[in-house]
Amino acid sequence: MKINPYVFRNYDIRGIVGEDLDAEKVAAIGKAYGTFLQRRKIRHAVVGHDCRLSGEEFQKAMIKSLTETGINVVDLGMVMTQMMYYGQYRFQTNGGVMITASHNPSNFNGFKLGVGYSRTTEVEEVKEIKKYVDEDKYYRSDKVGKVTKADEKAFTEDYYHDVLKRVQLKRKFKVVVDSGCGTTGKYVPELFQRAGCTIIGQNLNVDGSFPMGTPDPTDRHVMERVGKIVLQEKADFGIAFDGDGDRIGIVDEKGRILWNDVFVAVFAKEILSRFPNSKIVYNTLCSQVVREVVKQEGGIPVIWKTGHSFIKAKIAEVTAAFGGELSGHFFFADNAYGHDDGCYAALRVLEYLSDSGLTLSQLYESFPQFISSPEIKIGCPDERKIEVIKEIAKRFKNNFPGNEVTDETVIPGDDGTRIDFKDGMMVFRYSQNGPYITVKFEAKDQKTYDERKKYVREMLESYPEMIWQDQLCVNLDSLK
Repeated sequence: MKINPYVFRNYDIRGIVGEDLDAEKVAAIGKAYGTFLQRRKIRHAVVGHDCRLSGEEFQKAMIKSLTETGINVVDLGMVMTQMMYYGQYRFQTNGGVMITASHNPSNFNGFKLGVGYSRTTEVEEVKEIKKYVDEDKYYRSDKVGKVTKADEKAFTEDYYHDVLKRVQLKRKFKVVVDSGCGTTGKYVPELFQRAGCTIIGQNLNVDGSFPMGTPDPTDRHVMERVGKIVLQEKADFGIAFDGDGDRIGIVDEKGRILWNDVFVAVFAKEILSRFPNSKIVYNTLCSQVVREVVKQEGGIPVIWKTGHSFIKAKIAEVTAAFGGELSGHFFFADNAYGHDDGCYAALRVLEYLSDSGLTLSQLYESFPQFISSPEIKIGCPDERKIEVIKEIAKRFKNNFPGNEVTDETVIPGDDGTRIDFKDGMMVFRYSQNGPYITVKFEAKDQKTYDERKKYVREMLESYPEMIWQDQLCVNLDSLK
């Protein structure tokens, strides 16, 4: 089966519906994944999809192919990604498929493929699955696998119970929830109400065409929309979710956007108060505030490459108590399963505020302060993005000698270059999820911040490959 090779990313499979992915190609990927599972003597898997318009069709094709390779399947229906992970525990399956393209636009879809409880494929495992597809060689089973349809109400109740038993709010919060018409609109309001919150819901209707635009909590425009409602309603807290629910974005009671590296620091501070000297894993896009807070609280900062699979694997490798990313993936190893669950992460923030008696703005203002850009994404063709970043890295390092550099010489397989200054950082990297490049920069004062912004803008403008108007571009106005 010929499938665009760029669909097979470093940890997920993701492409454009109707071009890169259709039912026939999904069927081939399903047979390849079934073969992958059989080679590991894994014969059971849960399968779920988010609200994207192609989700149900792709799920049917995936399930049919898995059963043809002898895999027994539990059909979860339309769920959030964290519910697929939870389903692995609930139904005792090492295998798991979540059909989603996360923060990509509505014409994309893809797959997160389980290789163990809460764990998903990494580079070599994706290559193995691609090899089966390329060669059209699949496991032949003498027996067709069985399909069991999960009881939607019972499974949802089990998930709610599992989350709520892990958090306790000692005071009431008024919370703005913006689902961006994503899958979370079906689940989040009820869960938060059961936790004791008063909910002001926005865009809760589930619509896989994403009429409000892509539900991406790293997008400044999405978060500004939430901030306005927080101020109007005099809420304590505002939260936006991505399309499949594993990532979040948060604004404080002043309507101010707090990017997710701040919450890596928040969770690190809380966890280190209970587990001193623990390791905290964070990705290369995070602000220096993470490293500073971890060190102040007596922890050990561990910087690692971007990607939910990579961060989860690093947490397990170094036995960290917590890990997080700028994109809004948070992984708790203290009293949860360790996979990314946006609902649980948001409730953990509220629990911390409940226990401390602080407002979110008071907590944020207690941290070292940086002027920090959002995560900026600019289009760049898949076939050029790696070479472009390599070229940028050479110029970047030559322009700023004598500063701390984090790249593939420090983190094997890293996809970018980060330079840390005494007063902030800059990073350029290529995306694992699509044809674009990601940038972030920060400083302690406005003058230096503006200088770094100018440097980043001019660096990107020097490459004609850059696509400044594309559906994958995010926060480019932060470079003006």
